[in-house]
Amino acid sequence: MLKRILLALALAAAVIPAQAHSIRDLYLEEIIDDSKVAFQGTVTENRVARDPQSNRIVTYTTFMVQDPLKGEVGATHTIKQLGGYLPAEGIGYKVDVHTAFDVGQTYVVFLYGKSSMGFSTPVGSTQGNFTVVQDDLGPTVSNGRDFSQMAEHMTGEPATAKALLAKRSGDGKKLGLDEFKQLVRAHAGVAK
Repeated sequence: MLKRILLALALAAAVIPAQAHSIRDLYLEEIIDDSKVAFQGTVTENRVARDPQSNRIVTYTTFMVQDPLKGEVGATHTIKQLGGYLPAEGIGYKVDVHTAFDVGQTYVVFLYGKSSMGFSTPVGSTQGNFTVVQDDLGPTVSNGRDFSQMAEHMTGEPATAKALLAKRSGDGKKLGLDEFKQLVRAHAGVAK
């Protein structure tokens, strides 16, 4: 009898799907609309510490803001995310949805509002984090996804995403920085 129970449990465990964290692909207008704060900024510091409110290991990332795109943003903006490594304690805390930012790198970031404990993360995890890079056509942005798919539902903007994408060559995963910011401002209704 015990063997049958153990066999049944083993078979049940084999057919139960593993739980994995996944985030659905967001459209660009969802990233813009769901953000409380958006800006272009360069990372000046990543600091890992114990959060005084939760006692969890957190990473504080500070940006020097070059261009606010949405919401109230100062000359610098610091976000707090779960996760990081404390060498002095020899322990770390890894979180699947933690978005890493490199010091010295420039990004266009779309952030949810701050939680009651002060946490703030990019919209859709890495989807709200666009890296700014220099290519042969000038500064571009990318979050690794295809812009034509992300922007396929955008309508009504003065310069539509499809028109902006038609100007760019390549794999569709990059868009000119100025064109991208123009598109964001047009959708968000923010003048510059």
